[in-house]
Amino acid sequence: MDAAREVSEGKPAAEALDHHGLFPPLCIQLIASGEASGELHQLLGRAAETQERELSARINTLTSLLQPVLIMLVGGFVLLIVLSILMPIFEMNRLIGQ
Repeated sequence: MDAAREVSEGKPAAEALDHHGLFPPLCIQLIASGEASGELHQLLGRAAETQERELSARINTLTSLLQPVLIMLVGGFVLLIVLSILMPIFEMNRLIGQ
């Protein structure tokens, strides 16, 4: 059963969303507090801001971890290209020198 159906049947939104496990516990707690206090709109906004900050932090961490890896990969490709150009030149130089 999906969360929207559970809410339309009278189940609290926090309980319905928690049942499906799609949201972190902090968001579920904020939604439950908003339902209890009548300030659901404000607390949903706060939950969204929290999720955005967490996602932004994860993206920044992932980006900072991927940058060195990508630099090494590009460096490896450049090395392969340079070697593919220079190896025939060195081989011709060796053959001419004999």
